[in-house]
Amino acid sequence: MSDVAAFVAWLGGAVIVLSDARRGLAAGLALIAVAAAGLTWAAGDLAGALVLLVGGLIAAGLRYTMGPDGWGLMQPGSTPRLLFSVIAGLITLWIAAAVTTGASGGLRFGTIAILVLLTGRLLQGGAPVALLTATAGLALALGVISGPLEPGGGIAFYVIAALVTAGVSAMPAIPPRPSGT
Repeated sequence: MSDVAAFVAWLGGAVIVLSDARRGLAAGLALIAVAAAGLTWAAGDLAGALVLLVGGLIAAGLRYTMGPDGWGLMQPGSTPRLLFSVIAGLITLWIAAAVTTGASGGLRFGTIAILVLLTGRLLQGGAPVALLTATAGLALALGVISGPLEPGGGIAFYVIAALVTAGVSAMPAIPPRPSGT
């Protein structure tokens, strides 16, 4: 299950990287929420998985209501973003499978893929709605990573990640004002 969730995590991150409108961004965030829940459940924390799933789906629903209309997938000039998504997926797969050791390769691949893809999306700049969506996805990934750090379960980490994810998605995406006005 964690391998499928890891692929869904990469796919969600790639959709966010490749999208510029609300439907595509909401779909990518929903995919990341499902993947985060799957990865957390595979790690043995059902309560944390449910918290991340609910927070992520609320965030995706909020994102669906804000931003430019449409899917906005693969707009003209997005070939570098497509290449970035594929190369980031291959590199994180290599890191998860060959460089690190131990069990839970799917968890490592999924979280590293989300972190790399969405950090890259933040560095690309662009519309505020895309940046807020990338930030919300990063919060989910950090929740998946930080939950197992607490002995006996880290439900507090999952709740914080879910609240941050939903809170960031509820923020209005106000475009910056042109300089000099």
